[in-house]
Amino acid sequence: MTDMDNIAIEGERRVRSVLGEVLDLLDPREAKVVSRAVRSTGDLDLVGTLRFSKEALTVGPKLIRKGILVDTRMAKVALGNLGIYKEPIVKNNRYMSQDIVEGWASEINGRAVLIGTSPLALEKLLDLIDSGARPGLVIGVPVGLVNAISAKLRLARQSKVEFITNISVKGGVALGVSITRALMEIE
Repeated sequence: MTDMDNIAIEGERRVRSVLGEVLDLLDPREAKVVSRAVRSTGDLDLVGTLRFSKEALTVGPKLIRKGILVDTRMAKVALGNLGIYKEPIVKNNRYMSQDIVEGWASEINGRAVLIGTSPLALEKLLDLIDSGARPGLVIGVPVGLVNAISAKLRLARQSKVEFITNISVKGGVALGVSITRALMEIE
């Protein structure tokens, strides 16, 4: 057993010691995602703030294995070959994150997408969805005091695409990557 295995086992044990009874109330797949997210971020609130659409945990693992469009270089580095990051070719918006999402327009349908930093990127993605784009799964966990909750609520209230989000100002790349990694562990 490697040190990394020991760290993962000990992390899981500690999460279970704090949240065990609550995790036992969840669907086992949801519990796996919540546990991994808590372990990776240290955010115990995730047990109450993570939200899953009806089929997210069914379609997510299959889609993730084909690669996931990500909004930052950091997510790409963390996910290695799974992460698909593309610098924007055209600058149409005030913020680069919005240009990155617009650049996905021709390849987004049926793909998994991770928005882990910018609430404005999630809003731009939701605008594309309103205009007919259909990603297969959106992991929308941007962080921030401005726009994050409203963007996440907008994602959670729509029914056009499957999603995983957290209703909180907390979020970020580490959370998005941990959710993605947890989905890879689901059969």
